[in-house]
Amino acid sequence: MHRFQFVTFAFGKPQTVFRLPQWRWPVTRPYNGFSGGARIRGWQLLRFYQQNGWLYYDDVCSVTGMAGGVGLHNEDYSRPWTAYPVSKRSHTLIHARARYPNAWTEFLANEALSGTWAKGLSHDGGASTADRDCGVVHLLEHAPHPQWVVVPENEFDCR
Repeated sequence: MHRFQFVTFAFGKPQTVFRLPQWRWPVTRPYNGFSGGARIRGWQLLRFYQQNGWLYYDDVCSVTGMAGGVGLHNEDYSRPWTAYPVSKRSHTLIHARARYPNAWTEFLANEALSGTWAKGLSHDGGASTADRDCGVVHLLEHAPHPQWVVVPENEFDCR
């Protein structure tokens, strides 16, 4: 079992899903130095873990502490298993913080937990233009799954 700050991996169940989920929407915009393709590959691996029942996270927003309706947000797509559980409102504001800095500041002051990781985010909204390494080889080289897990590398999105 692997425990990261907000997610837990338990590989005690056999693998039942052998295909990667496929992204069916337009390519996402770059975020935090990761291209849209890198973000999609991170999503694919994370969803693959979820579909096999190996990934667990509490249904509590790591930014506000509110329970229910939580999804995952990544700051580092080369390590998508370190994602943060966030509410839809928190997620929207995280990605819109550069366009709406006053709303972001107000949200952090009035709704966010005092020690939340989100207070350390840059105000540029993750608009870094640096290309961060998140190719398939790099992604799988650092992935926390055991060797018996079969990841279909040829099904990763190559955009």
